[in-house]
Amino acid sequence: MLHTLTLSTGGGAVQLPPLSQRIQDALLALMHPATLLVLAAGYLIYATVHGLAFSPLRTIPGSLRARISSLPSLLEGLTQSTNDVMVRDSARHGSVFVMEPSKVAVCDVEDSKMILNSRAFPKAKLYSNVDFMEPNIFLTRDDKVNSQRREQIGPALNRAGLRRMEPTILAAGAQQLMEQWDACVRQSSDGRAEINYYRDLTLMSFDVIASLGFGMEHRSLARGNSTIGSWVEKTFAMMVLQMVVPAVKWRPLRWVVGAVLGRHVEAFFAYGKQAIERRKQLLAAGTGGRPSDILQQFIDAEGAASRITMTPQQVITETIMIILSGADTTSTALAWTIHLLLLHPGWHRLLVAEIRAAFARDELITNDMARDRLPHLQACVLEALRICPVSTNLPREVPKGGVVLQGHFIPAGTTLAISTAACNYNPKYWPSPAKFDPMRFHPSNPDYDSNRHNLMTLSSGVRSCPGRHLVMLEMLTTLANVLNRYDLELPADAIYGPHNTGPDGEPTIMPRTNHIATIPKHPERDCRVVISPRA
Repeated sequence: MLHTLTLSTGGGAVQLPPLSQRIQDALLALMHPATLLVLAAGYLIYATVHGLAFSPLRTIPGSLRARISSLPSLLEGLTQSTNDVMVRDSARHGSVFVMEPSKVAVCDVEDSKMILNSRAFPKAKLYSNVDFMEPNIFLTRDDKVNSQRREQIGPALNRAGLRRMEPTILAAGAQQLMEQWDACVRQSSDGRAEINYYRDLTLMSFDVIASLGFGMEHRSLARGNSTIGSWVEKTFAMMVLQMVVPAVKWRPLRWVVGAVLGRHVEAFFAYGKQAIERRKQLLAAGTGGRPSDILQQFIDAEGAASRITMTPQQVITETIMIILSGADTTSTALAWTIHLLLLHPGWHRLLVAEIRAAFARDELITNDMARDRLPHLQACVLEALRICPVSTNLPREVPKGGVVLQGHFIPAGTTLAISTAACNYNPKYWPSPAKFDPMRFHPSNPDYDSNRHNLMTLSSGVRSCPGRHLVMLEMLTTLANVLNRYDLELPADAIYGPHNTGPDGEPTIMPRTNHIATIPKHPERDCRVVISPRA
């Protein structure tokens, strides 16, 4: 029922329109273009005055637009490579600058290590937005949970644990890749085959981590089955959506997101649950002994101090997070390394010569063999991780009392975005940072130890990447075996090669974009290589 109001005035009673009509009129007036323009102008003036005169970050370098709104930063993240933007902006503004009204970029190695080595700087609040999985080592902001998980899963990912798993890693990794490439060469008419190394390395890395995490032989590369890859992509998309846009957790957006992504996430978790149940049945039956893989070590996980085992659901979550964080990042790091070697034929030739002088053509090269006999290979891998880091920004929160970085006071509650890329390109630590120079990481270099210590790609300190040893093992064994067995060359129509140089005289790196990791933007076009068997 509509109600009217009557006002008594000296000249008599005046009847007002119904309340609903007045609300409608007010909304129409509010939505009028002129009104919206005035409101936008008012907000712009307020945000500008606040950012320049009253914000606690007003004395820190940065652009005006960054002080006014988070929107420019968000749009750049959607349309450009975050790492390229951070390197560009740090060159403009310095090692500390305002990214958003309440976010500050940190691009200095020592500052970044200080933050990451301290438990006082928790992960940013956005990590708490994910609600479809249990707290885990990658998402938790609780230092106690993080420390406990590291105790529990550490034995699965240290060098001793990985050494026991290496036969599985090699079978799903380098050996499967070579079998696939051998088949491509056999099918060619001239003993040369063009392959897409980004695609093949992605499927191979999924097979490695899925074999270790689910306790079964996975051969997505050989079978052309990208099911797990699709699960990973959809689960990661849902996780990032909830982190960045928490509104997707509320109806009706939750229904929409669930319809598009939810069934893939549910299938992924159900697959993990089945893997645990299958493993427990095998153990109960006493057949085959205790396998050496991540799944078994997670099931057996017991913190040295906490003496608390993980629940089945926690095992599922941690295994899935290992797959989410480890598959795409490792394969992408491998792809960038191959790309950089193809851009720098001198280093490519030197590396091939080193490997082939140390090993016979059909010899299977293990991690220990590569580490002991191939110093240039390790140097090229580390330099590729510096030049093309797969991780982007690491968000942390300033604790009570604030912090002083590069002479600037930053108050409590501010988000710090630690840029691995900008740290890796900071000329204070890396002379000629855009130059691909693996000698930075060669043991003969006097700065070898400090350079390794300053490399930020795999993070640092108490929250360093728990899978860093697995990343290095997979990269070293894959590259050593591939370069020992095949000759690699760019196709004749390749856009990016030694011939395509930038203003600094260095070969131009193919465009990159943001995904689970910082990946090639046009992999189907730019990640092609012609392979032929080693003579």
